[in-house]
Parts: sequence; structure tokens; C-alpha cells
Amino acid sequence: MNIGFCYEKNLKGEFIFSPLFEMLASLHVISKPEHHLDRMKWMSILAEEMPGKLIEEIRLFSTYTNEWLIIMDFTAISPYSELSIPDALMELEKMSFFRWNKVFQPYNVNTDKVAKSHILRIMKEYYDIVFRHEINFLQPFLIRVLTKELNACRKDGLLNRVNKIHERIEINENEIIFHKNKVYRFEISQLNKIVIRASTFISPHLLMGEGDKILYLTKLVEVEEKKDTVPSDLVNLLKALGDETRLKILHELRKDCASTQSLAIKLKLTEAGISKHLKLLDKAGLLDKKRQGNYVYYSMNRDAIDYIPYKLYEYIMR
Repeated sequence: MNIGFCYEKNLKGEFIFSPLFEMLASLHVISKPEHHLDRMKWMSILAEEMPGKLIEEIRLFSTYTNEWLIIMDFTAISPYSELSIPDALMELEKMSFFRWNKVFQPYNVNTDKVAKSHILRIMKEYYDIVFRHEINFLQPFLIRVLTKELNACRKDGLLNRVNKIHERIEINENEIIFHKNKVYRFEISQLNKIVIRASTFISPHLLMGEGDKILYLTKLVEVEEKKDTVPSDLVNLLKALGDETRLKILHELRKDCASTQSLAIKLKLTEAGISKHLKLLDKAGLLDKKRQGNYVYYSMNRDAIDYIPYKLYEYIMR
């Protein structure tokens, strides 16, 4: 749903409310609730009212969908951001598998027709049971937020408003800079349009995407009182890193995978001791593992390592 436009020189700002985008953002929270302190109250109520099997399926398929963030990319494809959720799901169901899979390919995620069917079934069930009630009050609220942001944009200028969307956005004379797991830079002169959406679920993330000369941004909208709590996934991560042996294990896994037995020999420790350390590293999301015969082989999750500074900065700066 298009809210309106504002312009600055050759750059167009487009403000959009997408019901499907907001539902997918809520699925992201369910897949990893410990990271979203701004939605703890909502999640605790939901856990009591929502079927446990559906929550389990949402979290199971978060593995294939990058915690449902990949599915958000469909909302950048016309007409999915403009449709009601039931209509958008109907159109996604009719989408060819070739086109569906193209959205997953940049993430190096393998999907198939069975996975597509399961993902859409989960989304339909979640909408019917939970989100059709949520969107009734979220939609008018977020439309008001975006309308207010649009009016401020017309008054203050597009780039000035973009600079205030998130603490980790920086704008200079020539570039828009995003500080995430790495620094992303976009030349303003190479952009035609900036699309701005809003979400009550995506905090604390700096969510951005890019298309053909288009930049997608999300304004974070807080609806719950902030909790004076550190995300448990960040605590687990720092605990896992705060040990000499576990750091040595990660160092050993930097190039090749290894079993518990081979790590015990290499580090001159017992297999039981190595196993305990691997369990903590795995809990922190720092490992990948696969079974071959009677052995489990561990490797370092490089993406998780890359995101360590980002996760720490994300909490401290919010």
C-alpha cells in the first residue's frame, strides 16, 4: 500500500505499508525471540495462546529461510507489498517454482517444491490463527506512522529523514553508509529511489536491501516498553568466546572440519572435555555440524563469526 512520495533532487522517496512484510517480521521474532527485547511481552502472550506445534514449525523452517528474512524479499516484488495477506499468499502459491527459487539463490539456500508448500502452509496457518487479528490494529497504526514520516520528509528533506531512521545509518555528501556485520556503502548519485517501510517487530535490526538503483529501509517502531535485559543469545555468544580452549577450537576449525576425537588429540584434552566445549559453541550458533557414519564433524560457522561485532554493537547502540 503506497502512502506517498517525497523528492530530493533526482532521488525519490516512496513510503509503503506492506501487511505481508509485517507478518514476516513477526515470524522472524518467533524464530528467535530472545534477540527481540522490544517484543518480549507479545511473545510471552503468544506462546500461551498459539499451538506449540506451529511455533516448532516456524522455528524449524527458520533454518531454510534465514529466520524468515529471505521470504521478506518477496515483498520487494510487485504486487506482493500492495496486497492483503490472503491475496499475497494466494499469488505466492501460484508463483512458478523457478521464480520462487530465484529469491533464494543469492543466499546459497537450496529449496524445493515440497519446502515451498510447507512454508506457505505455515504462513497461512499463522495468519488464520494469529496474525489476522494483529493486522487489524497494526495496519492503521503503521499507516499513521508512515504518514507522519512522509510529512516530516517533505518538510526536512529525504536524506535528513533517512539519516534518522537508525543509529547505524550515516550519510555524507556522496554516500549512504550502513554499519552492519560490515560497512555497506551506496553512492547517492547511483540511486533512483529509496523505499521506506515501517515495522513494530524488526527492532533492533538495521534492515536494508537493494534492488535496481533502489534502496529499501525499515523504520523501527517501538510499541512496548524497553526491558533492561541483555539478549540471551548475546550472553551465550560472549560466554562461548570467553574461554581459551573454546577459542582454540574455533581456531582449529577455521579451515577444516573436525570430530570430537580429532580435536581431543590435537588439543591434548579428553573427548568429554572437548564435547562440553563444543556444546557451548554450538548453543551460541558458532558451529555447523554434519554426521558421517558414527562420527559428527564440526566446522566453524563463518557467517556467525562475521556477525559477532555487529551483534555486540547492535545491543550497545540500542
